[in-house]
Amino acid sequence: MSDETDQATEEVTDDERTLAIVMHVLAIFSGFIAPLALWLAKKDDSPFLDQHGKEALNFQISILIYCIAVGVIAIFTCGIGALLSIPLAILVLVGCTLAAIQGHKGERCSYPLTIRLIQ
Repeated sequence: MSDETDQATEEVTDDERTLAIVMHVLAIFSGFIAPLALWLAKKDDSPFLDQHGKEALNFQISILIYCIAVGVIAIFTCGIGALLSIPLAILVLVGCTLAAIQGHKGERCSYPLTIRLIQ
């Protein structure tokens, strides 16, 4: 797989790297909206951006599902379960930052704890 990663790194343009970074950083602030818009605009133009877009969307949709679960838990625990939103927020910050770094390097990204809904 390292040969595949090396080949992908050589073929990725600076514009693709920049858009991948933007996709992941904007996801911190907009959830799935910015990754969805960028992915729909660029998925047919670049396999690199297609992969990064799918990964960002899958992660953001997973986070949305986890947020709903935290909300339900918070309701049943009289608000104490809302403390679970803190590690969730840290997961978003760390995950998006690491994915943006991988995009900058021209590497494929992979978020942790992601439900792969979009293949």
